[in-house]
Amino acid sequence: MQTIVIDGTTYKVKFDRDPLELAKLARKPYKQKKPKDIRKFPTWSPAVSTAEYVRRFESLNFLIAGEYFPRLNVETAAQYDSTIPLCEVFNDE
Repeated sequence: MQTIVIDGTTYKVKFDRDPLELAKLARKPYKQKKPKDIRKFPTWSPAVSTAEYVRRFESLNFLIAGEYFPRLNVETAAQYDSTIPLCEVFNDE
């Protein structure tokens, strides 16, 4: 028997096996770590327009303003009104 150590794992192999072939099969492919989400988001309030929110986001993340600024909404963002029902209920009578 032959003992081979590959990446901290010990393998005992018979002499009839090729140790290089076994080493190639035993090695695991390297996987890169996923980067952490390092973006920062501004605090939202109902009075903030879309353009202002994007400006705040870009300044927090040190980004350069893009070409979309003339097209962004400068009015306050539309809000969901909880007093208006989402659907109408019909009674089958």
